[in-house]
Amino acid sequence: MYKTLLATLLTLLTLHVAAQPKWLKKARKSQLNIITYDAAGQLLHSTNGFLVGNEGTAITDYTSFRGAERAVAIDEKGKEYPVTAIEGASSLYDVIRLHIDGIKASPLPLASSHAAKGENAYVMPYLSNKSGVGTEIAVSDVANFEQRFAYYTLPIRPSEKSASCPVMNAQGEVLGILQMSAKTDEQKCYAISADYVLSLSITALSATASDYRDLLIRKALPADASQAASFIYLIGTRDTATYLAYVDDYIRLFPDQSNGYTMKAEMLAAQQLYTDADAVWQQALDAKVTADDIHYSRARTIFAAAQANKQPDNWTLDQALQEAETAFNINPQPVFTALEGHILYAQKQYAEACRKFLDVNKTKMRSPDNFLYAAQCQQMLQDTAAVLAMQDSAVACFTKPYIESAAPALLMRAQTLLSLGRYRQAVADLNDYEHLKARQVNENFYYQRYQAEMQCRMFQQALSDIERAAKMAPQEPLFQAELAATHYRFNQLDEAISAARAAIALDNNFPDAHRILGICLRAQGKEAEARTALQQAAQLGDETALKLLNQKP
Repeated sequence: MYKTLLATLLTLLTLHVAAQPKWLKKARKSQLNIITYDAAGQLLHSTNGFLVGNEGTAITDYTSFRGAERAVAIDEKGKEYPVTAIEGASSLYDVIRLHIDGIKASPLPLASSHAAKGENAYVMPYLSNKSGVGTEIAVSDVANFEQRFAYYTLPIRPSEKSASCPVMNAQGEVLGILQMSAKTDEQKCYAISADYVLSLSITALSATASDYRDLLIRKALPADASQAASFIYLIGTRDTATYLAYVDDYIRLFPDQSNGYTMKAEMLAAQQLYTDADAVWQQALDAKVTADDIHYSRARTIFAAAQANKQPDNWTLDQALQEAETAFNINPQPVFTALEGHILYAQKQYAEACRKFLDVNKTKMRSPDNFLYAAQCQQMLQDTAAVLAMQDSAVACFTKPYIESAAPALLMRAQTLLSLGRYRQAVADLNDYEHLKARQVNENFYYQRYQAEMQCRMFQQALSDIERAAKMAPQEPLFQAELAATHYRFNQLDEAISAARAAIALDNNFPDAHRILGICLRAQGKEAEARTALQQAAQLGDETALKLLNQKP
């Protein structure tokens, strides 16, 4: 009994139900009841919050918003307002900052300084508490974090309904947001300073951050145009409606930036809403944003649609070329010239396209890819010498030891060298390509190099490559037959016969396999078996086998 009385007296010394402060009635107008809903429209959480900072900005707990598709805020008069965006969040500290559309109540003033240990704080009553009486209590501890923010400990455990209510100082300024102790038997609660929640901001990287991935309600765009554009890019285009909503936000926030208009128009075009896309590009030109960006966007989009055969009748390659030329005339950038080259190539104007790609390589955009595009143009013009010259230029953009990005140029040049019968040079390029792409090369690569090596009498290397091809594709009879022929050149007759029989086992109607088997058996002096194999090849239409049958062993 005495212990109970003592505890009561101690409590009365530190805690009392305060008389209403003068500022309480006004402050109550800034408090909110916040309700979150899931995708099915079912209620997830009902929690407290309050307005602080800019007009329409409120803070509350993060937990109530995890997995929520929609949220509303209800003011002291019972009027409901939509939560339209998340402006900042931290799951670690369980706080979130929201934007609420249409609400006119004034935000609570932020405390000009943090409360000190022993200083009185006032826990505001939750909104549905009609008595309107809160609790005044001395701060028992203040911890600093991130150098400039405060985390308060209060020696009470209020009702769970008080979570996320504002904690005020004696002047009616908000110190922080109330957080309950996770230990239900602990007579403590906490408050994280409101200025910390207001400091939270969304950046481009927030698009992929775990805190924001768990929040399904749309986020506010970063205040910086470049960051905002990167945020939208990282969000991606899988959800078209969400993507377009972000882009509309971007245009509203940054009407003088071309990015928003081009992103929107290109998305509409991807949805085959071509008239709407044209209207957005025109809106951008009317807004006098960077015009070359708009013409380039339109040229690129029309070209892509034409390549996919999904363009409307009024979108032509001629129009795409005209838009690219217009962009270049406004601002002579090499990227516009490169697009002209691709459009001209699609129009089969190969000589003009080649000139465009070579013009690009006279600028800061010089690259091996442009030489390879020029080589393709020359290939269509059937000028093999010019093709090789362009491919030589592409390879010359790199120095040995080659890096992986040199691989396409090496492979393309190897193909041209093979067509010209310059086998040793082709093998050298194929060797460099293999070194760069060892994990990507397949059996066809080794078979092609084997053929080149055979032509320039690099027999040992050829044997190694055909063995690799046969091992990588054990069900391909051609590789087994070629392996048999190569072993025969080395007078490795047993190995040759084994490979030939393996080819026949895979395809009994493959005449080359029967012929090489016959040749090897004859070399071993097994004439009867040899003639049987050669006869089988001849029956399958092999004229060489027929000639061998008519020859004396």
